[in-house]
Amino acid sequence: MNDYVHEVSAEESERIQRFVRNVAIGTVLFVLIIILAIVMAPQWVKLISHQAERDFVEPYVGWVNDNLLDTSDPVLQAYVERLGAEVAESMSVPPDLELKFYVIEGDTINAFTTLGGHIFVLDSLMYELEDENSLAMVLGHEVAHAVNRDPLSMMGRGILLQIMITSLSGNGGIDPSTTSELGFDIMLNAYSRDQEEDADRLALLALEKRYGHAGGSTDLFETLQENYGGVEPPEILSSHPDTDDRIAMIREMAKEKGWGFEATNPYPDEVREALKQP
Repeated sequence: MNDYVHEVSAEESERIQRFVRNVAIGTVLFVLIIILAIVMAPQWVKLISHQAERDFVEPYVGWVNDNLLDTSDPVLQAYVERLGAEVAESMSVPPDLELKFYVIEGDTINAFTTLGGHIFVLDSLMYELEDENSLAMVLGHEVAHAVNRDPLSMMGRGILLQIMITSLSGNGGIDPSTTSELGFDIMLNAYSRDQEEDADRLALLALEKRYGHAGGSTDLFETLQENYGGVEPPEILSSHPDTDDRIAMIREMAKEKGWGFEATNPYPDEVREALKQP
């Protein structure tokens, strides 16, 4: 039996070499694109539209709301929605950034912003505060994070790449079944010093624009420092910069602007009544 020997013609050899060369070039380009995406991800954040970000996270937020969160009193919900919208009007919010405010039950004194402009306020925070100005400062701080795209930057380069792929492919967003991997804790991780300071500055500007003074801008930090003393602080204080530095920065900015710390506005009667309920 004769062995079959296939002789490759010069033309076939050239095609094979060209194919191998194209595969090699394509592989190198793909790796370079991935490396570039990882390195440049923070700069690429602003290239992702708010709509794409919202579409990406919507299934996750919906699943979390339905399965993990207990909504708070409807009176508190309506109040925070109204106050949050009014504070946002004092800030430079892009027209395509749709902000949504939620009041949820929880023992942790906290507020946080997720992808897509979703801002959560735990009712424990409202119990701790005693006036509207202080709450407006917190809401302004969270709105500033949404405007600056801080949650998107914080969640990492891998999420950014996935959002880009989702935007280009038109396929769905986050699979709710992956919530254990994403975890609510990624929404609560500390921002950088610059991100926190910038959010504080923008919130203070909004507070003064709305009320005409800086009263209430440091109340939350000062109250929590007094209450927690030497024990571990709640999530809202466990980030950079140091809380003392944040208070000092806010007071220094108010001093430079000539803003006083006037009396604050109490919660509306219906909100105070709702907060008295167990």
